[in-house]
Amino acid sequence: MDLVGILEQGLIASLVAMGVFISFRVIDLPDLTPDGSYVLGGAVTVAFMYAGLPWILCMILGGLMAGFFGIITALIHNKLKVNSLLASILVMTMLYSINIRVMNGPNVSVPKEITAQQEAQYTEKTKLDDLLGMSSLNESQTNLQTNETKKTLSPFRENSGYNSTILIASVVFVSALLTIIFLRTELGIALRGYGGNKAGIKNLGMNPEIMSIIGLFLGNFFAGLSGSLFSMYGGFSDVNMGQGIVVTSLAAVILGEIIFGRLNLFYNMLCPIIGAVVYQFLLALAMRYGYIIGFQSSDMKLITALFIIIVIGLRRVEFKKWLSLKTSE
Repeated sequence: MDLVGILEQGLIASLVAMGVFISFRVIDLPDLTPDGSYVLGGAVTVAFMYAGLPWILCMILGGLMAGFFGIITALIHNKLKVNSLLASILVMTMLYSINIRVMNGPNVSVPKEITAQQEAQYTEKTKLDDLLGMSSLNESQTNLQTNETKKTLSPFRENSGYNSTILIASVVFVSALLTIIFLRTELGIALRGYGGNKAGIKNLGMNPEIMSIIGLFLGNFFAGLSGSLFSMYGGFSDVNMGQGIVVTSLAAVILGEIIFGRLNLFYNMLCPIIGAVVYQFLLALAMRYGYIIGFQSSDMKLITALFIIIVIGLRRVEFKKWLSLKTSE
């Protein structure tokens, strides 16, 4: 069992778990947009890598684009008074088609070295180009780059000079640290207050719609950042790679809360990180030794969903017991 590889994948997954933690726990707005924005982060990253941009800039742009669609979800929720869950499902559905457009297909591999010919193939003319008058522009750009070679080094490419574990851990550490610092600011306190009492935030003179926009932007930004890292790590981006990522991340958050929840350290930001790593180790164990009890890889989604249901059910029972004790006193 490759423990280092499991740790790396767990750390990558912890970023999207942080995003789910912000939307489900911090601002208390259920959001399924990450199922699509996770893929968008990877798709945008690969597209910009084909354009020859540095990988770190591609990763940030992928996260920002994913965060933008979190804003779209918030606007549908606020302006059209649509339930946040339904609004996120609508945006997630849109993102399926948008991701295919961005990748120019259902999947695309991360480039190692790009020539003008490969770039032209990636951005080949579509039927819409003739209508928009862009065909001549594409041809002129291709002619200008005839023998030009662009090199985009993925940080996870062999002999790239990067240690993948340290790199992923650094991205996660910086992301968590900046989020913790932000939650200590006046705006961060207001964001947490919005999650606790959405109506009461108005008494502080703050617009609750702004709070939801900021929260869903951050949640999807981290999802896009995770998808970007995963695409570079795995060497590809696929339109289905985000399927069920919200449920998986929620299971990771719950695992982290079981381990660290009572300590309330750093606004519980350790919960999604530790939970995602633990979940990845449990997944690896199930894949390796699950055959003994007849477990199949396709059963993992079922087990994850059942785990969430059981934990929520146990917490509800505990809450009712605590409530009955309080009323009896």
